[in-house]
Amino acid sequence: MNVNRNEKKSLFSIENLNQYVKKKREDIIIENRKIKREESVMKKRKEKMISTSNELEEKQNVENVLSDTTINLKNQLQAFDFEKKLSAIIKIRKLLSIEKNPPIQDILDSGILSILMGLIEEESDIQVKFEIAWIFTNIASGTSEQTCELVKYGVIPILLKLIQENNENLSSQCVWALGNIAGDSSKCREHLLETNLLEILLFQINNKKNISFLRNAIWTLSNLCREKPGIDKKDYTSVLSVLGKLIFTEDFDILTDICWALSYISDGSSVVIQGIINLGLLSRITELLMYSDTKLQTPALRTIGNIVTGDDFQTQAVINCSALPCLLLLLNSNKKSIKREACWAISNITAGNVAQIQAIIDANIFPVLVNLLESSEMDVKKEAAWAISNATTGGTKEQIDYLIECNSISPLVKLIDSSDVRIIKVILEGLENILEIGERSKSEDSKNPYVSVIENSGGLEKIENLQQHSNDEIYEQAIKILEVFFGAEEDVLNDSHFENNAVEFNNLDQQIPTCNFKSIDQK
Repeated sequence: MNVNRNEKKSLFSIENLNQYVKKKREDIIIENRKIKREESVMKKRKEKMISTSNELEEKQNVENVLSDTTINLKNQLQAFDFEKKLSAIIKIRKLLSIEKNPPIQDILDSGILSILMGLIEEESDIQVKFEIAWIFTNIASGTSEQTCELVKYGVIPILLKLIQENNENLSSQCVWALGNIAGDSSKCREHLLETNLLEILLFQINNKKNISFLRNAIWTLSNLCREKPGIDKKDYTSVLSVLGKLIFTEDFDILTDICWALSYISDGSSVVIQGIINLGLLSRITELLMYSDTKLQTPALRTIGNIVTGDDFQTQAVINCSALPCLLLLLNSNKKSIKREACWAISNITAGNVAQIQAIIDANIFPVLVNLLESSEMDVKKEAAWAISNATTGGTKEQIDYLIECNSISPLVKLIDSSDVRIIKVILEGLENILEIGERSKSEDSKNPYVSVIENSGGLEKIENLQQHSNDEIYEQAIKILEVFFGAEEDVLNDSHFENNAVEFNNLDQQIPTCNFKSIDQK
């Protein structure tokens, strides 16, 4: 039952504290990220049909192509007449550009793809190559099975070659197709990373100014950076250099995808985090936190959040860029995901050193966290609880007193009723940290000043109730707090166990004398 308190103190010593807490927050945010991405972030993109004054008629004409037999389309593709070939290719492209339920599988089943593969290599006409690349793009916007079938046909080497053509429209379309393939799955992404796509892409981005090409190229690059293992560490410097050059653009789409790329590669990588700092990108990313559109705010905030999972020097770099006032404003966002991630970023700062906790205090962030803890959505409450609990782990007595003045104890205690085992543990750790500081700071004859604060907030009753919790760790954590700080004795705490066995004791021989059982550890 008893926990080795020396072991506990060693775990939360100043030397080990920050790394322990931040590692914990990285693990938890990985779980959070399994939740659906922002709807604005699309792994795949498909060209929609261009609207015209005769849009309805155009769509009807396209849909009527289905009445053409696949044999007829194949015959046109194989005709000697160039115009017939081009007409058939455009028909297929328009057919696959239908927004709802494009007949991708019908085209794949028809055997037309193999003909298109031959034509894109054999024909010298740029329009033919462009239209077929567009068809590949739309096929790759389909299901994973359809994209994989496209890859099996050998489309990747062809697209890699055509990216390097002098025609920027063709290059842009091929990059788009590869971006859809990269966004399909980790398997497709890893396959692309085994080619020289990244090298070609970075070269083209550095040497082309066409805005349409750059939008597609940066989006494709961000897809290549998704998930683990992602791009090779040896390529980090080159990728960061390219992203760093373009991050000062005013183009919204490029900025958004740059920030997503930075958020992907900075996730858990101290090398990338330091690279971002060394290149002087932090100030710009901080500026983007204040962008009016949450589609850009979200990846910028995610990147800042990743950076403050780093060491104290990297966290301090964020503070030095005046990010705290921005995070304070984001805590008041109307969007739950923004508030949640702002709390997460702050929780990694409060897991830092005393000066960094003080910076959060000086920025007047804790009162807002307490307000969120009292009245926000449950997901946000949990992250706010983490931010406050982390501050108790490394804070001074004066800082703990400030947290109490902000009325943080009562909403923390209320959250003990949560069904989330992890957050209950976090709150109990926070309360224990506060009580330990109270023990260390009290004079020899005085009482722990924080015991009554927690008791008056209803904390004692809720901790006592946790003796009935089904989770053993929570049960033991509650018992320890009651024993060490509230003067409860182990035999009293276990009264319920004796009561449950009362019937058995009553059935014993009446001549057995009554005994008072005490733990050998009890003093």
